[in-house]
Amino acid sequence: MYSTSQIRELIKDGRVDKFYNDRYWRKFSKSVIAEQHYECQICKCKGKVTRANILHHVKHLKQFPQLAYSRYYYDDNGERHRQLIALCHDCHEAQHPERRWQERADTFVNEERW
Repeated sequence: MYSTSQIRELIKDGRVDKFYNDRYWRKFSKSVIAEQHYECQICKCKGKVTRANILHHVKHLKQFPQLAYSRYYYDDNGERHRQLIALCHDCHEAQHPERRWQERADTFVNEERW
């Protein structure tokens, strides 16, 4: 299990993958997904039933490393919210639009070789 200061160091070094591949995180995330009945929480809100396979940090790890293992967080009004939610792959990708690969028209792809 990583401490908050260790997580900050991983973030600084660009090695957040070490956190997500850590044995403790993998076991912990599986238990939280099980607590949420293996259901994607976003799909569930839309009336669909989809199997969840990813645990998502609502307040992203890079901005809030102190909430890395917190199931809940409190907003400015003192209301409790889920910090970790079980998601399917598609919903998780939708939560991270910055990761999407976008083809750019001005990017060189490959030299044509005829």
